[in-house]
Amino acid sequence: MLLEIVGSIVAGGIVAYSSYQKSGGSSDTAKIQRICSANGLIVKENGQTKNMQLLRRTRHVWGVEYAYRIPLGLSFEDFQNKKNHLQDGLNNKRSVLDVTWEDLKQLKLSKRVFDDIKTLLNKKKRHRKEIELSYDGLLKIRVYNEPLTDIFAYSDELIKKCKGWEVPIGESRHGFIKYDFEKKAHIIVAGTTDFGKSNWVNSTINTLIKNQPENVSFTLIDLKGGLEFNQYKDLPQVGGRLAKNPEEALESLQAAVDKMDQTTEYLLANGFRNVKEAGYKERHFIVIDEAADIADDKNCQELLKDIARKGRAAGLRLIYTTQYPTAETISSQVKRNCIGRLCFVLDTATASTVVLDQGGAENLPLIQGRALYKDVKLIEVQTPYISSEKIRENIKPLINIRPRKEGVEKNGKVSPERTERRKYTPVFEETELS
Repeated sequence: MLLEIVGSIVAGGIVAYSSYQKSGGSSDTAKIQRICSANGLIVKENGQTKNMQLLRRTRHVWGVEYAYRIPLGLSFEDFQNKKNHLQDGLNNKRSVLDVTWEDLKQLKLSKRVFDDIKTLLNKKKRHRKEIELSYDGLLKIRVYNEPLTDIFAYSDELIKKCKGWEVPIGESRHGFIKYDFEKKAHIIVAGTTDFGKSNWVNSTINTLIKNQPENVSFTLIDLKGGLEFNQYKDLPQVGGRLAKNPEEALESLQAAVDKMDQTTEYLLANGFRNVKEAGYKERHFIVIDEAADIADDKNCQELLKDIARKGRAAGLRLIYTTQYPTAETISSQVKRNCIGRLCFVLDTATASTVVLDQGGAENLPLIQGRALYKDVKLIEVQTPYISSEKIRENIKPLINIRPRKEGVEKNGKVSPERTERRKYTPVFEETELS
């Protein structure tokens, strides 16, 4: 009985100490100051050394937020560039215990209670602090109790969370993030090969097919020889629109632009500002995997600029991906019209700036699926992982579905004999709205 009482007291002390460490009650405040000083984040003025000034420390369920006033002469970028130094310093030579009452409830109060506690402590010495920096006039350093997950599985439940033209971006430290193509028509996706760029594109295609099977269609431009998108070529939503080289890409882009111009003329003639106002439900997605391969093709680039500038109103959506983000591979017109940005790990701050207009992607951990999403502010996310098996499961039932027959053409004009309900096609034609 005595051993059980003592064991309970020891366990309670461990939980209290664990909470104290994780809440910022330990030496994190002093450590942050020391790390910044050691990395030159100080200013010398009139013979005096000025360090950043701590204004407040706020505890949250997820961890602690520190707010600092930084010395004149230093920028947020100076601190952002030292993020890894700060994070590694906070984790230096110390394993932070991560023990909760729920963990201890699993222990049985017996003569083996001390052995069980020891086993639990060894298991729990895995906690690593992660940080996030932001600036709104004050430097905010968030120290999180738990690291961001490194596995976020794509599932049917995930698909159900997305409505309309939403697709999953990923899981952040503060919850699930979605991207709505109806609000932000185009997106740039960049990152070093094999870190999740193509996987995110696949998860997006699958979500759109599952949630909008009758209203979505695709032009897929796979400049890796067709290997990534070949599995979709027989889908009615694709209808054979799969380009595997620059020559085929030019033809596909030209066809998309022709249809865009046709739709724009219809909207103008009938006084509509966009397809949503006109009542069209269909959206056509142009997905380019490895856009760098057509960066020096002036014809392709001109067509892409047209799509980026005018495609939104005509129902076109652009997903522009590259592993070589430079001013040459992402033209300024395409970039400025692609409000959405998703960036996986890159090798330099310069490459990160091309995509995000700021550094950060070069400091991402080397974890597959880890990315920075640019919205109002930069958010680190773990993007969903979709397996080849899940893709086959999603598309197999659709491959046997045949798209509707096109209407009859008479004297070069669209016949009224066209079916009332259009499926699996990007064609916007005159209907009862005209």
